[in-house]
Amino acid sequence: MPGQRDDVKITGLALALLDIPARYTQEYNRWYDLDHLPEHVAKADVVAGRRYVATPATRATPGALAGELTHGHPPYATMYLFGGPLDFMSEQAFAGWRDTDRAITRAGRFWRHGRPVFTSWWRLTAAHTRPSIDVAADAVPHLAHQGVVVSIGRAGPGGRPAALDWWERTQRDDLYELPGLLGTLQLEPVETGEQDLVLHVLLCAQPAAEVLAGLTAVRDRQRLTGRFPAHGGAHETLALLPYERIIPLQYDFDMGEPTEPTETSEPTETTPAGRP
Repeated sequence: MPGQRDDVKITGLALALLDIPARYTQEYNRWYDLDHLPEHVAKADVVAGRRYVATPATRATPGALAGELTHGHPPYATMYLFGGPLDFMSEQAFAGWRDTDRAITRAGRFWRHGRPVFTSWWRLTAAHTRPSIDVAADAVPHLAHQGVVVSIGRAGPGGRPAALDWWERTQRDDLYELPGLLGTLQLEPVETGEQDLVLHVLLCAQPAAEVLAGLTAVRDRQRLTGRFPAHGGAHETLALLPYERIIPLQYDFDMGEPTEPTETSEPTETTPAGRP
């Protein structure tokens, strides 16, 4: 009805990990918050956009696992949350990403120093919170949080069902021993050739580096009884990456010594190969 809106249910997300030279910390983040992000969040398939940073200190957190899949531990992460009236897997939604990026590029507004090193699209399959948080599952992606831990794994011989069963039986409840962990998003890939991957996004009420340190301690205890690593190779952790949430227009984080810039000529963050 006019004046009303349908409930906004998050159905999936796009995850982009980006390598940007430290010398451009202020310029890059200001461009992203005041140009790139608003253009894409304004589209009908996108509910929200969130940005995160991993400083050199964060990336040095014990327990962080930077694998080949993600090209190490890139300093920036962006998540676009999908939902609303337009299916994010539709041709119309794909055309919106493509056309927006092309228009930005033609207008001379696409960032050229650095590059996205990992871009993937995921469908949300489950969401959980610690027992002290009472929101419904559909509300979990909207929880306020200070940072995230991105956990990407690969299913073993038993496929995704066995990997997810291991996570549910041995990881989910044990991880909620951590006071800084608010909730978990569980996602499956939508791209062909990636169906053995498993993504969990851990929403943190404390700095993500602190939550990861606690997670590492939990898993050290789990090793004593065989709860970790997964029995029979049901789940292999490929990346375990802490990121702190970026507050728009506040870029006082220390990105370390400036490095030589890398120029990129094409917008590749939002249009991964194989997207229908």
